[in-house]
Amino acid sequence: MISLRLVGFRVGVATLVIGGFLSGCSGGDDRTDSPKLRQCKNLLGSGIVESVVDAIGSSDVEASGTPQADVLADLLTKEAKRWQKSDLLHTPYTACRMSAFEGDQIVGTVDVSVKWSVLSVRMMDNPQIGRTWRQVNESLFVAPEPGSARMQLLAVCAVPGAIASQPSDLPLQFEVAAKDLGTELRWELLSTFARSVAGEMDCEKRPVVPSVLPTSG
Repeated sequence: MISLRLVGFRVGVATLVIGGFLSGCSGGDDRTDSPKLRQCKNLLGSGIVESVVDAIGSSDVEASGTPQADVLADLLTKEAKRWQKSDLLHTPYTACRMSAFEGDQIVGTVDVSVKWSVLSVRMMDNPQIGRTWRQVNESLFVAPEPGSARMQLLAVCAVPGAIASQPSDLPLQFEVAAKDLGTELRWELLSTFARSVAGEMDCEKRPVVPSVLPTSG
């Protein structure tokens, strides 16, 4: 009887050890899903963020920034209402920065940010600037920079309470800086981000941002 009890005890301990080991293995990916990374997923879409993590080539990814669209919209709106034509410096806001690590070394970084631009809509008629930017619709300009690490989007947003010249002189500038991302993924990230933030802003006429990168024309 004693030997049977001993056998049963040993079997029970073995079951607990194996179960704990398997549980630890199945939860190994939780390390990358930090609260900040989950917030980035809420802002930019879970599938897009997962594709970005795959593209930068590491399971060890740290995220930072201010990844709430309503918070970013509020900061931008307050800045626009205070803006005067003499103000040439605008605050850049990092929505989501994802840094991939191999050990202690950063092997890839993706930055998603927004600010009020120093470029005006009138500057788009300048031939030199026009080589970089192209108009998509009445409220949107794109600078895809193929082969570069950056893709930018300029969007007209008239903020109630701002001075009359604000819509044309102070457009929004969204940017994705990421050398490890392909053009399509970079645009998907940029356009989703722009729609999320603009959707929270009280623009008199909300900019129309297509989900597919417009072709050159």
